[in-house]
Amino acid sequence: MGGHQVPGMGTGDDGYDEDGYDESQRAEILEATRSGPVDGAIVTDLSPDLGTDDDEDEPIDDIDMDSEAVGQTDSTVTMDEDDIDEDDVQDELDDGSIDDDELDDADDVALKP
Repeated sequence: MGGHQVPGMGTGDDGYDEDGYDESQRAEILEATRSGPVDGAIVTDLSPDLGTDDDEDEPIDDIDMDSEAVGQTDSTVTMDEDDIDEDDVQDELDDGSIDDDELDDADDVALKP
């Protein structure tokens, strides 16, 4: 492919990306295919992607969080046996009642799930 390519320079706010294409002139084209990539219809009446996030307009702090509030617990959910073993071994390591070199094979497996 020939031609002159504009090298990327500066902070990147000049409208050109690193490959030299003018992002302000970009087009949105969707090809809807039926049975293959060459048998399709090109749709050109799409809303352009202006590069903005719709999430930016939504307020982030809709819910005031309370550090003392506790979520609801589900009594039907139980921990997996492997998770219980991992928690027990980690608690023993944290409180110093067991040392790293005192771990047996089951403890080692519990810490490396």
